[in-house]
Amino acid sequence: MRSVTSASNPTIKLIRSLAEKKHRQEHQLFVAEGPDVLARARAEGWEPVYLLSPAEVPPWGAALRLRADERVMGQVSSQNNPPSLIGVFRQRFAQSVRPEGLWLALEEMRDPGNLGTIIRTADAAGAAGIILAGNCCDPYAPDCVRATMGSIFAMPIVKMEKTPFLDLLRGWPGETVGTHLKATESYRRAYAFPTLIVMGSEGAGLSIAAAQACATLVRIPMKGGAESLNVAIAAGLMLFEAQRL
Repeated sequence: MRSVTSASNPTIKLIRSLAEKKHRQEHQLFVAEGPDVLARARAEGWEPVYLLSPAEVPPWGAALRLRADERVMGQVSSQNNPPSLIGVFRQRFAQSVRPEGLWLALEEMRDPGNLGTIIRTADAAGAAGIILAGNCCDPYAPDCVRATMGSIFAMPIVKMEKTPFLDLLRGWPGETVGTHLKATESYRRAYAFPTLIVMGSEGAGLSIAAAQACATLVRIPMKGGAESLNVAIAAGLMLFEAQRL
């Protein structure tokens, strides 16, 4: 392993720059933190570009292994208490949607923490993948990656512009179900597979075009006085209800 003791090291400067979206896009890299998260990456067949640790770590593919002291680990980590292992990986996006099983589409999703929780929940629910439609937040942002707890390495993610996404909705071979506050049908129902669940942004909800392209609109009944549910909570209810036999 190569020892690094200064944050001015070029590789460390590169890794630190990945906290910003423009640099993640430029280098197509992202940071994942913690031994449990990286164990999931290994289990899913990912190989890091860089590995950082204050201790000796075994070889992993062609990764450049760096022994970084606690100060450098703290400067690289996005967490208050730096973990014992940090990895840098190449970003991956699936190039197409295979209409099988259960898919979740998110339109104009803006909050990376919510997106990360949804990715983790979709993984737990056995979803086939997630579609990010339109101008969504970056799934490889630190807040999102951290919230996935490693599921970022297991869940196929497809990015789509709005027009091809609407075309996908209209041509979906199974059932397309959108969540909408003005829908009259409850989300507690039988779902016909392959199912594509469609949810809108945290504030605006589904666009008119996406709602019209869905075959069915459903709502999650609320008995209290809250205006709406957090989108990550709503996504969890939808995903597990769709998978219920």
